[in-house]
Amino acid sequence: MSDTPREYGFNDRLKMSQGCTENASISDIILSNIPSACSVHQASKSNDKNGTDWWVETQSGNFLSIDAKVRSEDWRLKGQDDLALETWSVIENNKVGWSRDKTKRTDYILWLWQDTGRWCLIPFQMLCGVFIDQWENWKEQYKCKRQKTRYGDTYYHSECVFVPRDVLWREIYKRYSGHLDTS
Repeated sequence: MSDTPREYGFNDRLKMSQGCTENASISDIILSNIPSACSVHQASKSNDKNGTDWWVETQSGNFLSIDAKVRSEDWRLKGQDDLALETWSVIENNKVGWSRDKTKRTDYILWLWQDTGRWCLIPFQMLCGVFIDQWENWKEQYKCKRQKTRYGDTYYHSECVFVPRDVLWREIYKRYSGHLDTS
């Protein structure tokens, strides 16, 4: 693969996070898998900066924030079952990536692969806690890519590490299961 960063437009990526596929829609996935969910509403564009693409109203009247990460291609079909976790959001400004940003207003991250309809839903606070501890190790172990994003008349670069799903879930279990790990 080339080391040249992929280039995207900010609004194009935003549209992807709001969409659906032939195989699954974000609202159907949320309603089917968050037991207290009674309705799902697309968030406004201004909410995106704080980590919310979708609002989920629960039966108690509270709202949960979902950040949708829609990928056009499911790399599991090529033997790479990974999740793109952002190390840096704006490299030029040393702005940490969403995966380790403790200030995000996000309850869950939902990945959806458009070509297969496969999805993965993870509580954000657990993901963030593990990623803050592991991101530098994972960056050395797994594929890491930068992307160039056009925002108006300027560009910025972000960076992701592609962590295998089973590795992330294993770390979440290890940290939050309440068991002492002696290995």
